[in-house]
Amino acid sequence: MKKIVLAIVLLGILSACSFPQPTTSPSDSQTKVALFAQATLTKAAIIAETEQTSTSIAIQPTYTATSIPETATSIPPTATIMPTATFTPIPPTSTSVPTSAPGQAIRLSFASGTTNVTAEGHLAANATQRFVFWADKSQLMDISSSGAYIAVTSPSGKKLVDFDQSWTWYRDYISEKGDWYIDIKASNYAANYSLYLAIPQRLSFAPNTSSMTAKATIPAGRVHNFVVWGNKDQTLSVSISPTQNFKLSIWHVDGTVLLSGMGDSTSFEGVLPKAGDYIINVTSGAATATEITLNLSID
Repeated sequence: MKKIVLAIVLLGILSACSFPQPTTSPSDSQTKVALFAQATLTKAAIIAETEQTSTSIAIQPTYTATSIPETATSIPPTATIMPTATFTPIPPTSTSVPTSAPGQAIRLSFASGTTNVTAEGHLAANATQRFVFWADKSQLMDISSSGAYIAVTSPSGKKLVDFDQSWTWYRDYISEKGDWYIDIKASNYAANYSLYLAIPQRLSFAPNTSSMTAKATIPAGRVHNFVVWGNKDQTLSVSISPTQNFKLSIWHVDGTVLLSGMGDSTSFEGVLPKAGDYIINVTSGAATATEITLNLSID
């Protein structure tokens, strides 16, 4: 019996030696789980980063350059290369505005050496009157009226201003050489009208210069219009002689006033607030036609 018991004990010991026990501890298992989780998170982060990068690239806006069409209001980039316009553009010249038969156009002509003309008359209620003037391409026209609305038509028939707009003034660059038309119309009531047309004298510097002198003979009580181009932040200096009975007014073509005509200034110096054409008006208070000298510099 003792032999049998001993044999069973020996057999158990041998069995235990032939089957190895697990060597992984609880701490080892936790480490593997942590490593797997870390690897998973890293992969997820990489995928997310890739997706985010792809998305950010996909939503980047694209830009297409848009060309700006050339218009009548385009201005050369510097004052020194601005072409000089014909000084007396409207043939024939006349000192007065002729009358015309109903339905016929009245020709507006500048007196010799002048830059503006005024037509005055009377219109019945809702009546119209047509005026015609000649101008060269790229010149500046300045039109205003009192007592009537205006319409402006180019030589080719293009309507720039219509009565429906109810405008009484218009300023623009001449886009076509030839005869231009100004129609005026009274409102529902008869009215006296006054129509003013100016084509300023273009001042241009000689190459590699920034100053010049211009002369003009201004009729008694009239205005002479100059126009010059300048860059933003340049300094404009203007003076006139004689100073007695004359005064200056200066503004940008968009209406920005540099020097009001309400005062009696005969000189100006200031920094230009923007690029573009500046109109310089010299108003005479003299009793007779007088020659004036305009000194101008833009630095």
